[in-house]
Amino acid sequence: MMKPVDKMDKDGNVLAVCSQPPLHRRTTGNGVPLIKKGAINFYMNMPCPLKVACKMAIGEFAALYNASHETPIYSPMLLDGDTKGIEGELKAAMSEDELPEVLVASGLHTVMAKGFRERFIESGIYEGVTSQAALARMPESYRKLVTEHNIGLFSTGFWSVVCDLSLETIVPYPRRWTDLVDPLYKDLITVHGYNGKASIAALLLLLREQLGSRAVTDFAGNIRNIWHFAEILKRIDSAEPRRTLFNLLPNAATVQMPSKKRAAILEFEDGPVLAPMLMYVKRSRKEECQPLVNFMHSNVIRQALRRGDFHLADEFDWTQPFSFPSWEFLLQNDYETLSAALDVELKKGLREDVSSS
Repeated sequence: MMKPVDKMDKDGNVLAVCSQPPLHRRTTGNGVPLIKKGAINFYMNMPCPLKVACKMAIGEFAALYNASHETPIYSPMLLDGDTKGIEGELKAAMSEDELPEVLVASGLHTVMAKGFRERFIESGIYEGVTSQAALARMPESYRKLVTEHNIGLFSTGFWSVVCDLSLETIVPYPRRWTDLVDPLYKDLITVHGYNGKASIAALLLLLREQLGSRAVTDFAGNIRNIWHFAEILKRIDSAEPRRTLFNLLPNAATVQMPSKKRAAILEFEDGPVLAPMLMYVKRSRKEECQPLVNFMHSNVIRQALRRGDFHLADEFDWTQPFSFPSWEFLLQNDYETLSAALDVELKKGLREDVSSS
């Protein structure tokens, strides 16, 4: 089955468009620090399409809070801090004092890295924040997993395959994510990425877990292009000769698809690939951080997230099909080591011109 792509959110708001990320040349970032002493430090990384709406909402809250509280909220996001440099500071942290009081991560690369996880999550320095409303919607098995392993499920986004309906359909539509490794789909897939690096970590992990180490290289052989999502959206239903029938994109990007484009989202039997945002708060300052945690679950943030087709975890039906590597698989591996291995396996199968324009 397929469903139409709509560029507007549920409330009819125009969605923010963001340009291709630049290549950062300095590993130390742009001088905006992760931590400010004497503050409630808050760090949130997020998909590009969400940055404008979330920054505005959080900035307004922080300004009001700081005007009436002695200990201010500080967030490098509000000062356009360099994400690459700040993530490096997070990974290098060795003590609680080097951490933000509240952390929201849209990727697993930091919070699931073995060293970070052992030092700060498994040790209990950070407490995962999953709302009671979200826990109530989860099956017992998932609720137990989240609580026993200190996983803070804050928000959900998804990855889907967008079909370019302006192209002739010469193959059967894939029905499950694992179908994408079939050589039947050689050169028929484009994936989101930038600077020549594919941003499809969750899918690669899923393929590796379910099909073994060859799966990632086999899938890579079917990829024709690695383009930033803005380029993919522009080239769908165009005269671009290299556009492909199947385009793997985060829903935060697909909601920006102009409605006039001839395109539709494939609905897989095993559902879309989950893209969770995780939230953690320092146990030692949990009470002091509660107003900020409450705000992050407010309708203001709920609406900001919806503009990028993300939803607070209590809005998702956790019983419906969705795909994601098992948490057992993630917890049994060092995420950084596994990701590096997957990157090597992916590159083995990619065309040399996969990221050229």
